[in-house]
Amino acid sequence: MEALQSCQIDKIKEICRSFNNAEGELINVLHKTQETFGYLPEAVQRVIAAELNISTAQVYGVVSFYTFFTMKPKGKHPISICLGTACYVRGAEKVVDEC
Repeated sequence: MEALQSCQIDKIKEICRSFNNAEGELINVLHKTQETFGYLPEAVQRVIAAELNISTAQVYGVVSFYTFFTMKPKGKHPISICLGTACYVRGAEKVVDEC
């Protein structure tokens, strides 16, 4: 999602307006936008920053700080493998190797 289409920009602006373009609503705007697009690439962050009249660096700081935000698209079914000591002893590395 390098360049955004005008309909995508319009959707981001709509989300921002739904939170009154308020800087204090940044996290809510980010949540709703990620829910809509699946992730928050740089181009999306730039539009949000412009709409909320804040710096792109401030938006990036929030996105990169909280683990529930992502800047890369994720798959439909996330898979995680326990690598704790008990799991590792029982062969978790073999599962990782297979994946």
